[in-house]
Amino acid sequence: MDDSELAALLAAHEARAIGYYNSEIADEQAKAIDYYYGRMDDLEVLEGCSAVVDHKVAVTVDNALAAILKPFVSAERLVSFDPRGPEDVAQAEQATEYVNYVINCDNPGFLILHNWFKDALLTKIGIVKAWWEDSSRVVERVVAMDAAQLEAARASPDYLGEEEKADGAYAVRMQELVPDGRVRIESVPPEEFLITPAARSVEEADYVAHRPTSYRRSDLIALGFEAEIVEGLPAHAGGRAEESRAQARYRDETWQATGGLGASADRSRDVIGIIDEFVRVDYDGDGLSELRRIIRVGETILFNEPAEEVPFALLCPCPMPHKVYGRALADQAMEGQKVSTVLLRQTLDNLYKTNNPRPIVGDAAMTDTTLDDLGASAPGAIIRVRHPGQIDWAVVPFTAQHSFPMLDYIGQQVEERTGIQRKGQGFNAEALKKNSPDTATQAAIDENSRNERAEMIARIFAETGVKRLFKLVLGLLVRHQPRERLVRLRGTWVPMDPGGWDAEMDVTISVGLGIGNKAEQIGQAQTVLQTMERLAGTPYAWLLQPAHVRAGVARLLNAAGIRNVDDYVGDPAELPPPEPAEDPDRARAQAETQWRLAELEARRQREAMELELARAESEARIALMRDEARAKLDAAREKAALEMQLAREKMQMELAIARERMSAGAMEGGASDRLAAIHPGGDLHR
Repeated sequence: MDDSELAALLAAHEARAIGYYNSEIADEQAKAIDYYYGRMDDLEVLEGCSAVVDHKVAVTVDNALAAILKPFVSAERLVSFDPRGPEDVAQAEQATEYVNYVINCDNPGFLILHNWFKDALLTKIGIVKAWWEDSSRVVERVVAMDAAQLEAARASPDYLGEEEKADGAYAVRMQELVPDGRVRIESVPPEEFLITPAARSVEEADYVAHRPTSYRRSDLIALGFEAEIVEGLPAHAGGRAEESRAQARYRDETWQATGGLGASADRSRDVIGIIDEFVRVDYDGDGLSELRRIIRVGETILFNEPAEEVPFALLCPCPMPHKVYGRALADQAMEGQKVSTVLLRQTLDNLYKTNNPRPIVGDAAMTDTTLDDLGASAPGAIIRVRHPGQIDWAVVPFTAQHSFPMLDYIGQQVEERTGIQRKGQGFNAEALKKNSPDTATQAAIDENSRNERAEMIARIFAETGVKRLFKLVLGLLVRHQPRERLVRLRGTWVPMDPGGWDAEMDVTISVGLGIGNKAEQIGQAQTVLQTMERLAGTPYAWLLQPAHVRAGVARLLNAAGIRNVDDYVGDPAELPPPEPAEDPDRARAQAETQWRLAELEARRQREAMELELARAESEARIALMRDEARAKLDAAREKAALEMQLAREKMQMELAIARERMSAGAMEGGASDRLAAIHPGGDLHR
């Protein structure tokens, strides 16, 4: 098959594929996007009437997305790989860690899931594409060689130059290709995806294609396509600017004003309308169809090689058996939005007319200024007529209250169709009131029933698209990663070399049953741990392993909103094994011995303390007696000294008195002698 025949076959596949520009599904998807934005071209707005729009499609899609996305982003491990044999246990554990790392660290995992799920809920189908992006690079290195090695190096295409050293050796510059790359994941807009009609799955479809609008002329040259061929390609594929889904998606970005994606002065920035196609075709003429990947622009084929698998994973929230396209939640809410919008507009129109009655003015009351006065809407504005009482008002009765039960009925119908209930979207304060019609049991029933549809959609997403995405990533890593890579897992650098892994390992999804509220999830996890605790005290304790307990704790932490369980609980596989349990009797005897030793030690310490206390009391008593004796001795000494001082002072006084007396007597004796000399005989002469 030559290129022209192949291009004609591919063009025929493209024209009849589901999702082509003018297909019925394309129109339904465009309508859903318009309804989400509140643009309802199928509902005419009458002049002078309300143009308000109900947003049931947006509310339903966004509420469902919040409920469905939560368990996927809160689980510690989104997906686990199961070993196919006992020898594959370690390999499966590594694959689980690495694939989760690739999706969440090498790629924006949360945004991919968000956009993927939202496309599915809004436009019937969500598509992601996974591929290996080669990022090999050429590096220069200097190698020491002798003369013989130099001759061989000069003949190599990697030879860059040489320099002779003083010792006769040569420093040779060689270039080396360092292989590298990463798995890339992209959410594909529905308008860029094509699949053959009546296909039952993306894996079995005869034709699957992606027509991106992001590849520019310079991008194709950088990918290795011949510059001469790329320069001759048209600037964009025909019909892209008229694509209804693209117009609905980008209408608020002045799509019509720019006229689509056209040629520009800088040809390197021209968008090229390539089609990345995967088709089953007998290309080599051996009678057997084979899967081939072809990159085509119109009739020009840029790439054509056998393909390993179709790199797309699909989601549909309401799948139909034996079909790729099912129904979206938006499909089930659009009719309700249309009816609610009509009722809202009629209600508001009625209210406007009731609040603004029309005046009735007879011809006889008209003056030259009456019409101008009636057109003035300022508060208190006058209306001039010929005579008072000549103006009347046509009061429109407010009858729109009959619309309120209908609006509520339409809301209930949308809830029943989609399974996404208003009562469950947030805190229900009415249920806490004493006069609330909802009992605690009814509230619990409503809480559980509102989650059933979201849980089912989450399980559908997990078992279809998410499981396939993880298998695609694992296959890409096994086939294309060229060398060992160091990645940081659980705070440790771990080497990952998937070259020897089994790409066909089974996949286990660990989400889909955690849609309930946080209290329910925490209660369930606590019940599991309590059951494990009771089981540990029974003869069936051998059924529990450390990994089981850690899984129970991880479920509790995840329910509480903690995703990184390793910050709180270690992995039994990475921790040293605990010491073996001892014999209970021996342990009891050891415990009794330790208790007795502890009691003896306590008694010894108590006796030592009592002895120390007695010694302290004795020393204190002796010190007191010593102080008392010293005090008495000091007092006696002071008393004796005082008495001696007093005696000394008394003696001195007595001596002084004696001296005075003696002195006085001496004076008296002298006078007598003189008198005796005058009067001999002494006193006898008196």
